[in-house]
Amino acid sequence: MLVQKMEEKKIKWKTRLLLFSIHLCLFIFLTSCNRGETPEIPEFQDDTSDLTLGDISDRLVARIYFDATLSMQGFVVPGSTRYTQICRYLESVIVSGWKNGSVDFFRFGEQVEPIDRNTYLNLAGTGFYEDSRIFRETFIQKIIDHEAQLTHDEVEESAATEEKITIPEETDKNDKESPLVVIVTDLFQDNRDLTVLVTQLKEQYIQKDLEVGLLGIRSEFDGTVYDLGEAPLPYRSTPGNPETFRPFYLLVLGRHADIAHYFDRLIANGFSEAKTIIFSQYLVKQLLSFEEANITTENLHIRESISRAHNRNPRLKQFQIATDSVSAKISAKELEYVLLPHTMRFDNNLVEASVITKHNLTSETQINRKPEECLEMESTLNEGDSELTVDFSLASDSLKSGIYLYEVTLSPGVDAFQIPEWCSEWDMGSARDGARTLNLRNFVQNLSQITVRTRKPQIAQFYCYIEKK
Repeated sequence: MLVQKMEEKKIKWKTRLLLFSIHLCLFIFLTSCNRGETPEIPEFQDDTSDLTLGDISDRLVARIYFDATLSMQGFVVPGSTRYTQICRYLESVIVSGWKNGSVDFFRFGEQVEPIDRNTYLNLAGTGFYEDSRIFRETFIQKIIDHEAQLTHDEVEESAATEEKITIPEETDKNDKESPLVVIVTDLFQDNRDLTVLVTQLKEQYIQKDLEVGLLGIRSEFDGTVYDLGEAPLPYRSTPGNPETFRPFYLLVLGRHADIAHYFDRLIANGFSEAKTIIFSQYLVKQLLSFEEANITTENLHIRESISRAHNRNPRLKQFQIATDSVSAKISAKELEYVLLPHTMRFDNNLVEASVITKHNLTSETQINRKPEECLEMESTLNEGDSELTVDFSLASDSLKSGIYLYEVTLSPGVDAFQIPEWCSEWDMGSARDGARTLNLRNFVQNLSQITVRTRKPQIAQFYCYIEKK
C-alpha cells in the first residue's frame, strides 16, 4: 500500500513538472515573439552642431600680407586711390571690431617676410614695391606654406612648454585664439599657379572646416601689369571713370563669422562698392524644415505618439500610412530661405536630396526596395526666387510593417552656384586688358565646386517618423 502511494505521488510530480515545462516553453516563445513584434523605435538624434554659424571670435589674431610686386606699384600713383584708402582700414577695423584683436604685417612676392607697423603705414610709397628680393613674381601659395609652418611651430612650442598633463576645462570655442589671414593682391595667377593655389586652399582651409572669402574693389591705376606670361602691359585708368579702374582683392581665410564681420566693417567704412564672396558650408540663416512649412498629405495621417522625440524637437513630424495605400505624399509648402550675406546664389532647380533611414520591422513580408529608395523628393520654385515647395513621394506598398525614421537633407549641387556677374565682367579672358583680372572666373568656379564637394552646404533638413501597420 505504501509503495503504491509513493508511485502515485511520483507520477503526479512528473505530470506537474511536464506541465510546468510546457507552460515555461510557451511563455518563452510568446515573450520572444512579442519582442519581435514590438522592437524599439528608431533613435532620433538631431546633431546640427556643425551647421551652426556661431558668433565672431573673442580672440582674433590677424596676419595681413601685402603683395609687394611691381604690378601693385601702379595703385600708389600720386594722390589718394581706393587702394591706399582701404589699406589704411585693414588694421583699424580689426582692433575696433574684435574684443581682443591683434595684427601682424607681412609683404610677399617671390618670398614672404615680416614687416613692422611703420613699414605698413608707408605702403602708399613706391619704395614699398621696389625690393629686388620680392618684386619680380607673385607667389600667393608661399603664404599658405608660411601659415602652415607658423601653425606647426606654434603646436611644437606649446608641446615643449607644457609641464604636466592636465584635464582642460570646457570652454567656448569662440574664446579660443582664432587666426584670420588677409592677403592683399591683384590675384594674377596663370593656370599652373591657379591649380596650386586652389589645391592648397582646399587642403589647408576648406578640408579643415575653415572658409575662404574674397573681396574685390576697383582702384585708380597708373603703372605696368606683369605676370601675364608675355610682354608687360602698361596701363593707365581714366580719372573719374571707375569702369577703367583696375581691380585688386582681399583673399581672406578663417572662420565664416569672422570673415563676414571683417567684410561688413570695411564696407561700412566707406567701401560700399566692394564685391564679396564667402565660400562656405553656411548658406542660409536657418535650415528649412517641417516646422516652418504649410504641410498637406495624401494617404498619410499626422500623429503625435510614435516617438517622444517630437516633444524635444518641433522640426520633427510623425505620420502613419493609411491602410492598403500603394503610395503616399507629403507636401511642405511656403518654405522661404534667407541667404547669409556674402554667399553665392544658386539655381533652385539644381538642388539635390540625400535620404538616410533608420527602421524597425514587425513583418516578415518580403521587401521589394530599400526604405531610402521608397522615398523620392522633388522641390519646385514658388513665385520669387527663394520660396520652395518640397514634395516627398513614398512608395508605401514596398515597405514592411514597422516604424521608419527618415532624414532628408537638401543641398545645392556641384554646378548649382551662379558665378556673380562682376566676376565675369572683371575676368580678363583672352584679351590683354589692364582693367581685368587673369583667371578670376576660373578661380571662383573652382573654389565653389571644391567647397560643395568637401563641405556639402545645406539649405534644409527634414526629419519624420513614418509608421506602417
